[in-house]
Amino acid sequence: MEPEGGECAIKDGAADSKVDDQSFVKVFKSEFDAKYNIVDIQTPLNAFMSGQFKRSYAYFNLRNLLPVVLTKVIDSLTKDKGELVAQFAPTQFVQNAREELKIIIGLISRLKYELQTDKPFQKFTGDEIDRESWNSFISHLPNDGRTFYQACWMHTQCYMYRKLYSFVENSIFIKQFDYFGKIKEHALISCQEDILSLVKYTRRTENSVEMFNEMLKIDLWSNRNDLSENEHARLFNMRVLEDVSVTDGHILANNASEIWDCLSNKKTNKQHVDFVLDNAGYELFTDFILAEYIIEKGLASKVRFHVKACPWFVTNVTQRDFHMTLQYLSKHSDYIISLIGNKFLQFMDEGKFELAPVSYFWTGPHAFHYMKTLEPELYRTLQQSKLIIFKGDLNYRKLLSDVCWEPTQDMRTCLGGFIPSSFCTVRTIKAEVICGLSEGVIENLKLRDPNWMLTGNYGTIQFVDGSREFGY
Repeated sequence: MEPEGGECAIKDGAADSKVDDQSFVKVFKSEFDAKYNIVDIQTPLNAFMSGQFKRSYAYFNLRNLLPVVLTKVIDSLTKDKGELVAQFAPTQFVQNAREELKIIIGLISRLKYELQTDKPFQKFTGDEIDRESWNSFISHLPNDGRTFYQACWMHTQCYMYRKLYSFVENSIFIKQFDYFGKIKEHALISCQEDILSLVKYTRRTENSVEMFNEMLKIDLWSNRNDLSENEHARLFNMRVLEDVSVTDGHILANNASEIWDCLSNKKTNKQHVDFVLDNAGYELFTDFILAEYIIEKGLASKVRFHVKACPWFVTNVTQRDFHMTLQYLSKHSDYIISLIGNKFLQFMDEGKFELAPVSYFWTGPHAFHYMKTLEPELYRTLQQSKLIIFKGDLNYRKLLSDVCWEPTQDMRTCLGGFIPSSFCTVRTIKAEVICGLSEGVIENLKLRDPNWMLTGNYGTIQFVDGSREFGY
């Protein structure tokens, strides 16, 4: 069983009993590493992903990517200050709004400094709905596991994005502002050719496991679209539609037939599917297309979508993004796109598509096995599902507690008892957290592509049968 969610696999510089002590020889390559206790090793097996391991993707992400996210937010606020003030502030409060924006920019700059200097997590002190949950979580972290680099990587990322949104959430004038709104709108608008191609490709689909397998693979590879906004991503989308099977060698586990059997089961009284979404733009559209297939082929009577409660990991879907996408599609100048958009809106009106009540659990730091205790109503909702679809890398990592498991480890072992119902994961791999692979797969991949866990060029479609479970 994995380490408890609030603990850290490394304590006082020493590994737990599962990790060879000899691997913890500290090789300090820079002043930064020496100052912040960074060790020059890969993430040990059975340890949490963490920035303290220099040869991990967690370290690279914290050192090189997250500071850039904050810098871009600061630059965007500075550049668009006049536009924001005009949009959100009444005329008589323009100067007040400008001063407030300066304060927010200062708070983001301080957050960036705290990230880059491995400072401890700070408690939330505003009117955040989930303030007590977050503060309780931070209080229960070990002293050596509550700084940006020493904490579990998943905790650090979630904390940064939640703290970032708290600055506008506690403001007077820009409470509803989404730092990443323009990015997501641009991503949607720029992929309209891909959307049109996918609509045409999926208008005449068979009710068969083979066609369902194709739909799942299309949905899988749409998860790559958060990696790039350039032409390469759009060319890849088109290539997948031209020949879906061309990517089969990059799918390391595909349980599509088991997922099909689950959905085709007529004996169960569970008739709806829960879809835990990941990214906006083209990926959200492919999620809608997969959901449409599930409804139209009689595999479920309803698909219920779960979104993030606040702007999250730049491109994740919020309630605003969900509705904005449907409106954009329904009002599109292209007749075919508008037709599918209005069809999805009709599905919403008829209850075939449903937006689940927004839950702050999805934007919390906890692994999913804490859901039954911390968010029992959400857990009970998922228990009623015929199938839960978890999309994307972060959902996968939260299922597995962000632990570096042995890749061949059975997934059930890694879940901490979280099996509210049958579920599947549809995910392109962008972190070293993975399980459920067959023997020999890793060895072959390491020879072919040493960075296979980080590129998003490989994916998994995995299934856990919850029909024999009653929850934990």
